[in-house]
Amino acid sequence: MSDLTIFLILFILPIFLVFSIAFIASRSRKKKQNALLDNVPKNASMKVVLRYNFGQSQDKFIKMKAFQGSGVLYVLDNQIHFITTKNQADNFTFDLKNVQLNWIGVNLANGLLEWFQIKNNNLDYYFNVETGMFIFHLSSTKMKTKDIFMNLKEAQKRI
Repeated sequence: MSDLTIFLILFILPIFLVFSIAFIASRSRKKKQNALLDNVPKNASMKVVLRYNFGQSQDKFIKMKAFQGSGVLYVLDNQIHFITTKNQADNFTFDLKNVQLNWIGVNLANGLLEWFQIKNNNLDYYFNVETGMFIFHLSSTKMKTKDIFMNLKEAQKRI
């Protein structure tokens, strides 16, 4: 076996496999997210696709990925609604007036991602913007996590 063949097998192939898996997972998430967006009521404000962590998983340092799943958050009739692509039992609706909204910022346990928190009683929900295949926010047309948080705070003030 030549040195080039060994190099390709040991270095290029694993990198190709990682990117292929990430690409396929990203496309699958995107398809599910678009299906959820199609079901959001037309009169809802601020329809955004977000990644989430619920409860203690946000601060776990050793985990397979920085987020549990993704879904769509929207505001309708002074309520925050969140529907997930994974488990309908994780969907929720909170009264915007009664929830606590907190800016978390970068949480190093979750990489270089910015997060905000929705806290209702003892339930903690953490969100950041869905960036697609990579952790970096590459689309100038998408709202950033901070923008979404600020929009929710403004909606809360209007109540």
